Formats: sequence, C-alpha cells, structure tokens
Amino acid sequence: MSASSLQSVRELLLNEARQSPQLLADLAGLEGYIAESYDCRSFVELLQNADDAGASRFKVARTGGFLLVANDGRLFDSRDFQSLCRSAASNKQRGNTIGYRGIGFKSVVGLARTIHLFSGELEATFSRELTARELPQATRVPLVRIPHPVEVDTRRKLEGALGQLRGDGYKTIFVFDDLVANSIETEFEAFDPTSLLFLRNVRQVELKGAVESITTVRRSAVDDRTHSLRLATASGVSEWTLLAKQELTFAFRHDESGIARLDERQAVVHAFLPSLEATGFPFKVNGDISTDPSRTRI
Repeated sequence: MSASSLQSVRELLLNEARQSPQLLADLAGLEGYIAESYDCRSFVELLQNADDAGASRFKVARTGGFLLVANDGRLFDSRDFQSLCRSAASNKQRGNTIGYRGIGFKSVVGLARTIHLFSGELEATFSRELTARELPQATRVPLVRIPHPVEVDTRRKLEGALGQLRGDGYKTIFVFDDLVANSIETEFEAFDPTSLLFLRNVRQVELKGAVESITTVRRSAVDDRTHSLRLATASGVSEWTLLAKQELTFAFRHDESGIARLDERQAVVHAFLPSLEATGFPFKVNGDISTDPSRTRI
C-alpha cells in the first residue's frame, strides 16, 4: 500500500468527519467503551490479528520510550487499512479467521495516546491532537479513525528499532507512543502462554519489557482429529494433546504419569483466546464460541 493510498483513505475519512462531526464524537465514545471492555486484553487482540494475518512470530518490546508490537504476517492492503480505521467494518469472515467484529484494535487506545503503523510502504500515525487540528469543528475525536502521515522526526527516532525488526523478518510493526505505563506493565504480567494453544499460525511470542519471556509452541498432527503440542516458556515445558470433535477442540495437559488435571483457574473456555469462563471439567475447551466484546465471557 503506497503513500497515495494512505492519502486517499485519509481524505475519504476526513470528508466523512467534516460532514458529520457528531458521528465522530459518537465514535470517540464507542472507542472509549471498547478500550474499557478490553482492559488487559490489548496484547492478545494484537496477537489474534497477527494470527489472522498468517504470522508465525509475534513480538512486543519496550525501547526508547516506545512500545513496539511486530509480526511477520501479511502486509496491510487498502481494505485492511480501511477496516482498521473504521469501527465494526472488518473484512474478516467468521469461521475463516479468529477475529471478525472489526472492533478489537480499538482496545489499544488504552496503551498509548499516539499510534504509528509501519507495514511495507504503508506508514501512518493516529493522533487525537493531529485529528483535532484538521477538524476544529469536532467537539471530541477518536484516536483510531483519521490516519496522518508519519512526521519526519518520529521516523528518525524509530529508524534503528524498525530496521532491527525488519532485519529479523518482521513485516508489520505498530509503535505506541506517549505510553500509559500502568496499563502496559499489567498487560505484560497478565499474558497467558496458553493463548498459543488454539492459534492457527503463531508459533512464537516474545515479550521484552519489565517482564521478559519467550513462549513457543510446536504442533504435530497425530491423525485427522488429534494434535500433539509442546508449549515452552521460561518456567518450563508442558505437553498437550488437542482432540477435535465436531466444532470443538479439547486440550489435555500431560505430566510424567499421564493426563494431568487442570485446576479451575486453568481449565477455561477458549474462543481461540482464553476467556474467564471455567469449563467445569479438568481440561480446556475451544471453539468458535460467541462471547461478549471483550472475549472474556461466554
């Protein structure tokens, strides 16, 4: 996606906002509600988006006052970018991807006050301050709606970090600027390594902040319905068997003596990503299950 494509999307959304500043204010309120609903879920939503983009690696790192979130999946095209800017306008189809509502990315407004996106030739900045300058008639503006060109000074500050990530094979990089520190540290601490169990593509998650960790998963097919998984973290390795039956998948953890019983805190329902709902059984259950917007409740 080129700079001219960015400009065409930007002008389209600016014209819509000029014609209906009240709609822009309403979208700002919706964005705030989504961020509150997805509290401590921003990382996993970005992980889900990376998995839907076919990424095998996902990395979150704090560097130089910025938070960088990178994946090695498909680059953004024009449709992807418009869906990102809009609300509930995803071009994903339920059943083919994990995400489908088109609102999950709005959760990241709780992490920072400015967001930059770099994906191939696409470079864009989301900023309430820059949007308010363009739309002085608006009483309230959302963060993720109107894209702006990345400023030269910002690109210069990020050049080293972006170059290193790209050299390591990462293709799409979100940069969070003017961070909300408490929210970020909570997200690092709350990340659940079993979030990788039911993903379709991601094999490695690396977190580098106050807490540093690398989680990897190795999947191998036993037969058409059964997969064996090896989940490795800094605290150890766990072995899992995933058994698919109809539209559900059941995950059983093993130890030296055989299948291990999960406690209620661990034995939760997954809608690909873990919810807060207990299964009522000593194992995990995953499926294309309807949840509340935060994906925490069935």
